[in-house]
Amino acid sequence: MAMSYVKMSMFHWHVVDSQSFPLVVDAFPELAQMGAYSADKVYTTEDVRDIVSYAAQLGIDVLMEIDMPGHMDIISLAYPEYIACSEGVPWATYANEPPSGQLRFTTSEAVDFASCLVSSVADTSSSSYFSTGGDEINTLCYEDDEQFQQELSATGATFDSAFDAFIQQVHGSLAEVNKIPVVWEEMVLNHNVTLSNETIVIVWTASENAAKVAERNFRIVHGPSDYFYLDCGAGEWLGNWPAGNSWCDPFKTWQHAYTFDPLANLTSDQASLVMGDDPQSLDSTVWPRAASSAETFWTATQADGSALDVNTALPRLQELRYRL
Repeated sequence: MAMSYVKMSMFHWHVVDSQSFPLVVDAFPELAQMGAYSADKVYTTEDVRDIVSYAAQLGIDVLMEIDMPGHMDIISLAYPEYIACSEGVPWATYANEPPSGQLRFTTSEAVDFASCLVSSVADTSSSSYFSTGGDEINTLCYEDDEQFQQELSATGATFDSAFDAFIQQVHGSLAEVNKIPVVWEEMVLNHNVTLSNETIVIVWTASENAAKVAERNFRIVHGPSDYFYLDCGAGEWLGNWPAGNSWCDPFKTWQHAYTFDPLANLTSDQASLVMGDDPQSLDSTVWPRAASSAETFWTATQADGSALDVNTALPRLQELRYRL
């Protein structure tokens, strides 16, 4: 409901990750059976359709994501042969967050599995879009995985060519169910994979990367962590690392988010590629701060063309907080 109040029109649902697979997929029921935290902590197909339907009533589209090939260790509980460096230690060597484990995309059966998985899940949503993620891929995981290296050598492929072929097949499966792919920025900036012109790229690590993606003429969701990650500054994110921080300190105030210019460093032609933003975090920490990001994209400037003013925004933010 809060999203509709500030005209946020897209809910990015990162529905599974390395730690848990709560999504019941009819084609692969064993994933939730073995990967959910418990039997009652799942989203059934009916649950998904209810969420999509409720969001639609509020004018909100639901972008579902199954991140790959990283963030997939939970798959190893059902298909250990598909995952490289599963729970490898120390985890920080092989992943950006524990547990380590990435899809072994040199294994043809694993690629077929991933393609079928995303098309099956995408087909449950009415959205035109589906995200295959692609962030935080740890290459050392693959370098130290004997099976991955053997399969790579047997085909004569390079890491880059094998990865590109994997993405082509997965995105091809999305095209078969009439979905437009969405990916994280690393797919363009770090791995330079072949993507269709209609692919949407989420800029998240830093706001200045938007210009780099725009140079490739991809449409952009501009939601950088230096402005819109609202979990930043909330303390250590692992829970057992007293000296750690939230990885994206400092805390992002609503005033800081309100100063964001989504079109900075973009040409007038590139500005048309920016589709919106993507603020991050849990409901209890996101509101009412998230409203500031909504207004920067819907309003951009004051009526006279001058920059938005936090002083005039504050009364509206307080009113929104009361309504919520």
